[in-house]
Amino acid sequence: MRSKISCLLAGMALLAAQCGAPREQAPQVAVVSPDKQRLQSINKYMSEKEQDILQSYIARQQLDMQQSSTGYFYQLVEAGRGAPVANKDVVVLHGSILLIDGTPCYTYSERRPLRVAVGSFADINILNTALLGLRQGSRVRFVFPAHMAFGLLGDGDKIPPQSPLVCSFELAAVEQAGYSNNTSEVK
Repeated sequence: MRSKISCLLAGMALLAAQCGAPREQAPQVAVVSPDKQRLQSINKYMSEKEQDILQSYIARQQLDMQQSSTGYFYQLVEAGRGAPVANKDVVVLHGSILLIDGTPCYTYSERRPLRVAVGSFADINILNTALLGLRQGSRVRFVFPAHMAFGLLGDGDKIPPQSPLVCSFELAAVEQAGYSNNTSEVK
């Protein structure tokens, strides 16, 4: 009987030692469902097609544009003067927003400017980044992919869903952060 108890105690001690020892775990692999893979594939295809459309537009218009690290295109037509635009500055823009087929959507002028509170402008969110570093008096052209403009839904007015935009702006005024209370956005 003693030998059975000794064997049982030895087995329990061995089991306890193994339970306390660190185990090697197999690396976990993320499992992607077939539906998610299909959606990712469609999204990639649509993004590539849109990039082709944007690059074709730029070539047809013979524009000398650069591509930003985030994927939009820009051209500094004329450099301005003054302090560079920083986060929380209010930029007063004159110019226009067009669909990539040339259809005019919005025009901004001295009487009806577009005021962008940089860092909190919600309509065309990418302007919060794209305007940084420009100076008052600058004239700039942007070509934004749809997902950087109004995306899947459009603006519910003049910009349809999934529409890349061509924006031409002059920075008519730059109101440094802390010097302006009026940050209204105008469509």
